[in-house]
Amino acid sequence: MKELEINFARYDHPVVLTVEAQAKYVGHLGGGLSKNIFLKDKKHRFYIVSALADTTIDLKVLSQRLGLGKGGLRMAPEEALQEILQVPLGCVTPFALINDSARYV
Repeated sequence: MKELEINFARYDHPVVLTVEAQAKYVGHLGGGLSKNIFLKDKKHRFYIVSALADTTIDLKVLSQRLGLGKGGLRMAPEEALQEILQVPLGCVTPFALINDSARYV
């Protein structure tokens, strides 16, 4: 972003696993808090779902809307998070897709 001369602000905080923990560190900055989840289907395809923090994500409903049938989505294993997105647990972000050169997600 610096190279492109895009103004930005960076806020570092420890890895967090919940929206509540995230709010403790960045909630005072304003804007909407979000949650990101890394999912896998029965055919070993991967997905990142981003939603506002107060959104309820029903995996059965989401599976049906994506045409995967009932119960087609589940949380991806931590190993896949490391292997594919190259980020640790608690650091799921759409920005990590830059690390997915094989386009698994």
